[in-house]
Amino acid sequence: MRGIVLDAHYSRLISNSPDLGDIQWVEKIPTPFLYERLEEITRILDTHINKDISDLYYSWSVLRDHLFSCHIYSSYHSILIRPVLPPTRTHQPFSNPKQRIYMSATLGEGGELERLAGTEKIFRLPVPDGWDQQGIGRRFFFFPERSLDEQASLNLGIDMIKETPRTLVLVPNDSTANQLEIQISTATSYKIFDAKEIEHSKQPFISEERAVAIVANRYDGIDLGGDECRLLIVKGLQKSINLQEKFLVTRMPASILFNDRVLTRIVQAVGRCTRADNDYAAVVVLGAELNSFLLDKDKRKYLHPEIQAEIEYGIEQSKDVQESDFIENLQIFLKHKEDWNEAEKEIIDLRDNLEQFQLPGLDKLQASVAHEVRYQNALWSGNFEKAVEECRSVLSSLSGDDVKGYRAFWCYLAGSAAWIAAQRGIASMEGVARDFFQRAASTTEGVSWLYQLSRLSIEEDQENQVDKFRLTSVIEGLESQLSQYGNYNDQKFEAQVKGILDNLQRVKDTQKDSKAFENGHERLGRLLGYQAGNSNGDADPDPWWIAYDDFCIVFEDHSTDNHGNPLGANKVKQATLHPNWIKQNISSLCKKSEIIPVVVTPCKSITNGAKPHTQGLCYWNQQDFQAWAEKAITVLRELKRSFPGEANLEWRKRAMQAYQDNGLDPASLAKNLRKRRLADLPIS
Repeated sequence: MRGIVLDAHYSRLISNSPDLGDIQWVEKIPTPFLYERLEEITRILDTHINKDISDLYYSWSVLRDHLFSCHIYSSYHSILIRPVLPPTRTHQPFSNPKQRIYMSATLGEGGELERLAGTEKIFRLPVPDGWDQQGIGRRFFFFPERSLDEQASLNLGIDMIKETPRTLVLVPNDSTANQLEIQISTATSYKIFDAKEIEHSKQPFISEERAVAIVANRYDGIDLGGDECRLLIVKGLQKSINLQEKFLVTRMPASILFNDRVLTRIVQAVGRCTRADNDYAAVVVLGAELNSFLLDKDKRKYLHPEIQAEIEYGIEQSKDVQESDFIENLQIFLKHKEDWNEAEKEIIDLRDNLEQFQLPGLDKLQASVAHEVRYQNALWSGNFEKAVEECRSVLSSLSGDDVKGYRAFWCYLAGSAAWIAAQRGIASMEGVARDFFQRAASTTEGVSWLYQLSRLSIEEDQENQVDKFRLTSVIEGLESQLSQYGNYNDQKFEAQVKGILDNLQRVKDTQKDSKAFENGHERLGRLLGYQAGNSNGDADPDPWWIAYDDFCIVFEDHSTDNHGNPLGANKVKQATLHPNWIKQNISSLCKKSEIIPVVVTPCKSITNGAKPHTQGLCYWNQQDFQAWAEKAITVLRELKRSFPGEANLEWRKRAMQAYQDNGLDPASLAKNLRKRRLADLPIS
């Protein structure tokens, strides 16, 4: 991987102590860079994968001779090698039958089943009359985070577990599952089951009178109807189940492709314990992202009217209530007697006045899917010109801003197929590849990953290009930060903001206050979307902010309320050494990085002894920095109000403009800081 990914990405890939940005990060190796290493990658995997020692042997045997048609995605904990779509036609047991029947209650309307099965066309049987309005069973949704903070909501969920014999808990990943297992085991004496135990047989679980099943990244195939389970806790929203999906949603962004799939997963998740008309189960919703999704009417309207009504009723019942009210409502629902009848009538009345809308762009995705499958089959068989032709057909279906991100991805795929063709001797395809790469980059603004390809395709001012790299990487970091706060409640975000601003006011001459100021400084950079860090050694830098893999602002924080004294030589000498420290200790930066050392101080003059050491150092007056931080927070508040909760090209464009207008972007910071030279301060 080293040499074909950015230094920053390689550093994340090998990190043993990832932060939030590392955990959320996903990267794809562009085909032109990957193609040069295919033989080397093949040799390495041949050496380490064999029948005796690896469960990857079969999948590698299928991919090995078609690696050129695959893509490599990486995160801090895994690497995925796969084609865009499964080439199932090459699998004889699948392609030989005269008829195939697909069993699914949630088929999707945008060609998702065809993409998952690698099939051009699947005929759908119509649903029975009335199913468009009436659902199966009854759910009572609880949204404790409407009234309680995150920890209190989790504690309430655990208290609710004690009200019923068995509970199913659905979470997006193993890490969350492990944390919840510890918390539930500590607070209760209930027996914990995991996904493998339930998948093997649910009988041990439903035979227990005090049991909790915690299942990670699995929303279908677990049926617990009737009295088997009456309480379902769903924590977090898994928008993507593999690295390819995550890349398309967060990096391109082409979330329109998965909007239907996300809705399907939500429907599957909340229906695990209501499998028949007379089933009923309580559903507790935890986590900022899932709460934001379900509390948003504009997203909820694409769900079935029955689920819409249940959610709407639950939202209203969860507003401004105490823990005891939640427990009382749960008890009434679980008894399911006369006390529940009025609520049942209200939900039905809501349902009868609601309708389900169709997601925008689904008709375009459905129209393109047959060509997508043909593209994959052509590429898999080495027919690159046919693959490019099918890409053109896909692109002809993907017009309009609603599919802009997905269209850019298919421009990239067309360019990749043409690039491989050119490397294999079809010289005319090199120009085609460059043209498609240029179209991919120009289709979208704010997609840093596509800028990497501009080295192959776009003759653009180099400085302007670098500025784009840096700013888009910061905005992607901002998205990661905002996504953890959600849109339904500003309490968590404002608590973070208050902590930052309070710390930046800690300017007394004490070690404790100095550390608090540095902490606020570091957290501000991270909240803005920069990769931020700090060190604790003597004479080491204070916070640093990084953008992309080639830009760093490294600070020396001289936080004090003694404004009258000049800045002494010791602080200045420390600051001059910071760029070298960064070069030697921050492996995520490339060798030719731009590193800007800055001294933040209230001092307005320097001593005579400090003067010889000021060369190359920038000056940021402490009060000016505090005012800048206040302005930056104001910009973040405005952007958070319009943040859609997922990667969105139009929002990214607005965010980039807001950063440039307010001097928050790397280029503006560099320009303004270089104007303020420490050497220009008077000597006193």
